Amino acid sequence: MEQKKSKKNKSQKKQNKFISAMSQKYNNFLAKDFNLVKNFKYTILAPVVILLVAVIMFACLGFNLGLDFTGGTILKVNFGTDISNAEYNAYKTTLEKVLKDNGITKYTLQKEGSTTDASVSVKFQDVSGKTEAQMNDLVETVKKEISEQINPNNEISNFSVEDGQRIGASASSSLLTNALLAVSIAIVLMLIYIAIRFEFASGVSAIIALLHDVLLMCAFVVICRIQINSSFIAALITIIGYSINNTIVIFDRVRENLRRESYQAKTNAEIVDISVKDTLTRTFYTSITTIVSVLLLAIIGVSAIREFLLPILFGLVAGTYSSVFISGPIWSFIYKKDKDKRLKKRIEQDKKDKKNPIPEDKIVV
Repeated sequence: MEQKKSKKNKSQKKQNKFISAMSQKYNNFLAKDFNLVKNFKYTILAPVVILLVAVIMFACLGFNLGLDFTGGTILKVNFGTDISNAEYNAYKTTLEKVLKDNGITKYTLQKEGSTTDASVSVKFQDVSGKTEAQMNDLVETVKKEISEQINPNNEISNFSVEDGQRIGASASSSLLTNALLAVSIAIVLMLIYIAIRFEFASGVSAIIALLHDVLLMCAFVVICRIQINSSFIAALITIIGYSINNTIVIFDRVRENLRRESYQAKTNAEIVDISVKDTLTRTFYTSITTIVSVLLLAIIGVSAIREFLLPILFGLVAGTYSSVFISGPIWSFIYKKDKDKRLKKRIEQDKKDKKNPIPEDKIVV
């Protein structure tokens, strides 16, 4: 019994020692000068490289647009019974053959349901060059061939191929327009709110950081060839909301530090460094917990969920990066110009009044 207690105490001491050592290392890290403004030319390099690669790939390949934006058809193949993985793979091979034989190359297949509700969802984009009437005829042909190939002798009693949904080109165009409008309105309203709640320099730098996150998410889907559907727009708006929250926390601390008398002599760059350090632990904990949760869902989730979560996962990383490394330095540049203008106006006013002019080196803005 005493030996067990002794081993437990030793293990506890090792854990405490490890935690204490890590805490000391973290405190030493925070004690260093970040020089975020001075090193901005280096921290902006990684996003610029990613965007350049994405631009080149976009020029060559474009976006991998899904049927929500290109138009297409959703069919539901009902089996009326449970199907094993081996049976699904066999049916999947047959369905792929039918689609390819009819000139359909862009499609997705997804197993749905179980027991008596087992089915396969077949989604495919419109064939380039075909009119709406021709696509309707093609859909009927595909439905007929699927029935003939999978259930030629009616061995599967409850087998059926149902029309799920037909998305026309006009509907997909309207969806894209509304999606861009929603993102634009969200960004403008955020700019107005931050400009009123904090100041114009904070609003502009926050929006630039948001554009950084949006562009990097688009770059990610271009480079990884992830299909863009309406779920991507939802992911985009999710990241905009999440990223602006981190950025506002930092700007709130910047505002507090600007008001402190002990910090009046500090430069904008020093204020940014102090503010980021003050909020870094909160930003780190929030981002890590969210990223781990989303990563686990992306690993164990089905492909449809994965298409939604992977852009969010990359957006979380981009949003955290922009909050720490991008927004602060940009605020410093913009605020310095605004501060210099206000300083110049006050000096000119003092010269006009000629009443107890304030020395230029004593003026605090």
